[in-house]
Amino acid sequence: MAGKKTIKVDWNKLTAQAGGYQIQYSTDKNYKSGNRIVTVNKNTTVTAQLNNLKAGKRYYVRIRTFKKVGNKTYYSAWSNSKSVVTKK
Repeated sequence: MAGKKTIKVDWNKLTAQAGGYQIQYSTDKNYKSGNRIVTVNKNTTVTAQLNNLKAGKRYYVRIRTFKKVGNKTYYSAWSNSKSVVTKK
């Protein structure tokens, strides 16, 4: 769901073993440049809002889970990308 300069991202809770989620978004569909990552540290959270985006611009969004074990962090594969256009 896209608003003016914002995107609301929601997802299904994936697993009780996940420590949290990472959301990556970019204007480049290959995520080669201009991408940002937002970290959600609670595995019970299933929604996030991406702010301060450009109006009328297409963004690509994907998500993955992570789990911290000791000093190491383990990541799942990225989900399939979704394309969203912010309102003008």
